[in-house]
Amino acid sequence: MGEIEIINDTKNIYIHANMIVYGNEADESIAKYIAEEIGEMWSEPKGKILLDNEVYTLSFMTTWQYEPELNRDDIIYNNNPRNNYFRIEEYSKIQISMVDDLGSNSGYFLKANLYEGSTTAAHEFGHTMGLRHPAILDIRGQGRPGIMYPRGTLVDPEFQYNPLAKYGEPLHTMNPMHRRVRQEEIDLIGIPQLIYNQELIVGKYTAIFHEMHINRENIV
Repeated sequence: MGEIEIINDTKNIYIHANMIVYGNEADESIAKYIAEEIGEMWSEPKGKILLDNEVYTLSFMTTWQYEPELNRDDIIYNNNPRNNYFRIEEYSKIQISMVDDLGSNSGYFLKANLYEGSTTAAHEFGHTMGLRHPAILDIRGQGRPGIMYPRGTLVDPEFQYNPLAKYGEPLHTMNPMHRRVRQEEIDLIGIPQLIYNQELIVGKYTAIFHEMHINRENIV
């Protein structure tokens, strides 16, 4: 979720978003990592937005906060459209990182997914802006995968976990480190329509405080 700012003089559009992390595996460094990955990856293509026959360049301005004492009311009563809330833990009952809806401002991230270059944070932020996984997940012959392709996507060999693996062999699917944001994904956010409707917010308030998931297998 984020807030749109339009600078007509320089033909720039900015989406401002603040990443707030909490949970047992959260800290300042992981908050910074998440925010920087999102800002850098979504700004990298210098997305083009057409407004009134003028071309604007899109950038993402991301900030971060580590809030170890965050509580339910902090999230429920937040009215700042820039704020996104992510719990960070070692264990997730679904064993993946997730956000709470398409177009949202809250979620639960698995720490193991947040390694350098994983692109997980940038992918999940796409969901907070309303983007779905593509319908067709076999993109062999189409080059580098976009940021919204999920793990398990079939890709050209150079984008697999193991470039030598044949179809059906271990590690033959997409290594998410190869994902990049593409212009067509920026188009799907629908920024011109939001601006024309005078709606300068991307996403919506899901405002869910997540409790830590308990691994029942470790309980004796």
